[in-house]
Amino acid sequence: MPHPLERRYGGLGAHLAACAARGETRVTLTFGAIEATILGRPLPLSARAPRHYQAWWRANSASYAHGWYGWQRVGWTVAAVDLAAETVTFARGGGAV
Repeated sequence: MPHPLERRYGGLGAHLAACAARGETRVTLTFGAIEATILGRPLPLSARAPRHYQAWWRANSASYAHGWYGWQRVGWTVAAVDLAAETVTFARGGGAV
């Protein structure tokens, strides 16, 4: 049985894997696109909360299951987050900036 967060964030991982297959190494997505098109559900409040969003998006460690199932296991990291614009940039094979 899949991990609950794999069911929740696996669509983001699949989207990023498809981007990698097309040769993309950096992808910027809006929070709205992630919610409406990729996940089909809202991001948690902590992804937008000024006091918590950096910890949520910078979960570039396997100990954070949402980050593991959402982007890490397919070889991506979060390179940048713009909370005002509600965008996140993922980088393939590189560390977070």
